[in-house]
Order: sequence, then C-alpha cells, then structure tokens
Amino acid sequence: SFPALPASVVSLVPGRPCEDSITLLTQWRDVATGSLGTAVYTASWVSPKSDAHTQQHMHYVGHAGELRVDQAHRGYSGATDAGGYGSYNPLYMRYVPDARGRFAGQAGYGYVSIEHFVVAAAGVNDGTLSLSDIEAEGQLALASTTLPVTAILEAGRTSLDAGGHVPVTIHYSDTALPESVAVAGR
Repeated sequence: SFPALPASVVSLVPGRPCEDSITLLTQWRDVATGSLGTAVYTASWVSPKSDAHTQQHMHYVGHAGELRVDQAHRGYSGATDAGGYGSYNPLYMRYVPDARGRFAGQAGYGYVSIEHFVVAAAGVNDGTLSLSDIEAEGQLALASTTLPVTAILEAGRTSLDAGGHVPVTIHYSDTALPESVAVAGR
C-alpha cells in the first residue's frame, strides 16, 4: 500500500496541482510469502542550494543486517571560511589542472558517462548496437532500469489522487517490470 504524503504542492498550471517534492511511506507485501516490508521514498524536483547537487542515499534495515549507501557524498566533505561546508565528489571529474596547468577532468565518470551516451547513440544510429546490447552493458540508465522507481512515484501520485492513505497495487510483468498501477481492488 502507498500512503502518500506530499511534501509541498504548487500549482503552476491553473487547475493542475503538482508537487515539487513527494514523500511516500510504503508497505510492501511479498506476494509469494506474504511477508511485509516498509520503505520511505522521497523525490524532489526543486532543491535549495545544498552541500551536494543531489542527495542520493539509501538505508536498508533487514532482519539480518543493514546497508547504507550515500551516493551524493562518496565519503568526502570539507569546509572553508570562503566556501562553507561542501561535499566533494573526486570521481565525477578532476577539478584542478594537471601539473602543466591543463584540464584533467575527462577521466571522471561525469565525462565518461556522456561519452558512453554519445557512443551508444551513434551505435544505434549506424546499426552496430541495439537497445539489448546497451542494456546488457549496464552503462546507461534506460527506461527499463528507471521504470521501477517511476512506478513507485506513480503509485504515490495515484494514492494522493484517491485521497491519500489508499492502498495501491503495482502490477508486474513476467519479466519483473511494472506494467500498471491501480488503487488496490480495482
């Protein structure tokens, strides 16, 4: 079930309310075993200036352990009188020139991810790569890899539209991809 809690609602288009952020308190049920799990999801499209461009983190607690992932900070932070507190991501790109004063950021994953996209697009355009090839490489975010999160957000939106605290079901295909989202029992 998806009791959805909007963090804030703005209406930029008259008659069409939309959130700039949404928080979902969810209860998951394993269809095979009936066991329950709880998760909290927050997505925001408008963020104030912060210590990192995006706050990407996950904390999982299970009956036999836990896992913490902090993608935004990658373990580096610092503060200066001039710049204040900041989280540094040295793997995104190199922010200082090399010993000869030249740009040296092209080996970071920021530039490499753009390169992967350009190479994939060229390969699809010239027929040397298919979507299946790109999906198998696992280098780029594709609709199939972002669809599960999109379905969770859509379930929250569906719950809000039905008055909130309304159970919503995500229906999955045989390949474990979300196919539809509906108020439970409909």
